[in-house]
Amino acid sequence: MNAHSDVAKVQRELEAAKVLREQIADLAQGDEEFIRDTLEGELDFEGIVRQLLGDVGMDEALAEGLKAYGEDLSARRERLANRAKLKRSLICTALEIAGRKTMELDVGTVTLSAVKPKAIVTEEADIPAEFFKPQPPKLDQTALSAALREGREVKGATLSNGGSTIRILRK
Repeated sequence: MNAHSDVAKVQRELEAAKVLREQIADLAQGDEEFIRDTLEGELDFEGIVRQLLGDVGMDEALAEGLKAYGEDLSARRERLANRAKLKRSLICTALEIAGRKTMELDVGTVTLSAVKPKAIVTEEADIPAEFFKPQPPKLDQTALSAALREGREVKGATLSNGGSTIRILRK
């Protein structure tokens, strides 16, 4: 390389570093800490790129960690929801056995309520088209349940026995 090409290379790198600093400032939207952390005294092109490259690795690692953490939280949320459902069922059974419709406690009032029977689909392909919602086809569970409760016989479905549930009011 000759001196002229060396000078041209340095000028291009300085221009690239200037553009990077401007883009970082735009990205930071006035967040001086972000700018300081990103540049950390880097003035040359390679230094800025090195810093950004390290930041990319850190950000991607954090994003992956947050994704895994989110998946763990989602699984935990599902376990807790299932556990709450089971506990509701236990309370419901206990109230039925005790013959009590309602209980007022310091943590809330629980009331035993009847649940309407609902359709249990045994063979969706056999259910008439009237019970499917158009675009895209979807079974109208409400209409199917209502028809079965009215005593209508619907091929591909039968009516459950109903059951009980509870309602909890917090004080």
